[in-house]
Amino acid sequence: MRSFLAALCLSFLSLCAFATPSKPVIIHLVTATWEGFANPDETGYYFDILQRTFPAPEWQLDVQFMPFARTLYLIEHNRADMILSVYRGDVKQSLLSENPVEVDSIDAAVTPAIAASWIGIESLSYRKVQAMLAYRFNMLTPTPMYYEESSDMLNMLNNLNAGRVDAVLDYQPDILALAPKMKEPQNFVVIQGVLKAEAFFAFSNTDKGRMLKQQFDTAHKKLIDSGEQNRLYTETKAKGF
Repeated sequence: MRSFLAALCLSFLSLCAFATPSKPVIIHLVTATWEGFANPDETGYYFDILQRTFPAPEWQLDVQFMPFARTLYLIEHNRADMILSVYRGDVKQSLLSENPVEVDSIDAAVTPAIAASWIGIESLSYRKVQAMLAYRFNMLTPTPMYYEESSDMLNMLNNLNAGRVDAVLDYQPDILALAPKMKEPQNFVVIQGVLKAEAFFAFSNTDKGRMLKQQFDTAHKKLIDSGEQNRLYTETKAKGF
């Protein structure tokens, strides 16, 4: 009888343990905001990828939005688990995903005079060019330019509008979203796809970061091979992002 009761108790406890869901793995993710790719409501192309590579309920994202330069600092000092959209060379200590999540296409807002004679990125040779802090767009081209970075995109666009700089490198949706806030009516032209570079997700160089990278790389490769990543990217670009 005692053996029967003991076995019954063990079976009951095992059933309870099986029925109780395990807690999800919390992923502390930091990212800048990029319209259509990483929106403040946690939608966009990058989050579409994340939902498929870290599906609920096993995984749970804890997302913080902040300037890009800050995300680099946090991941390099192992104070976040993961960041979105970095180029090779952006990080030194952290771990890049095995495969890129996209080929990033950078746009240029330029003066009307430069737009009229545009032949390519060479048109910015020895020109005054600005971009957001830590974007390092000048590293993507051998074209020499007087390149500066700032944390204030609206101020850069006002400088461009007033002729104090020749070009601002960024992304057309983000540029045009700020145009109505400028001091004067828009007096520049946006040229799309002036630079291109592979973009990756990055993980902290910790035991947890390596575990997350392994999970991501395996699931991400399936998305690529199945054509799902290309479908998601094509849909995003079709929306104008």
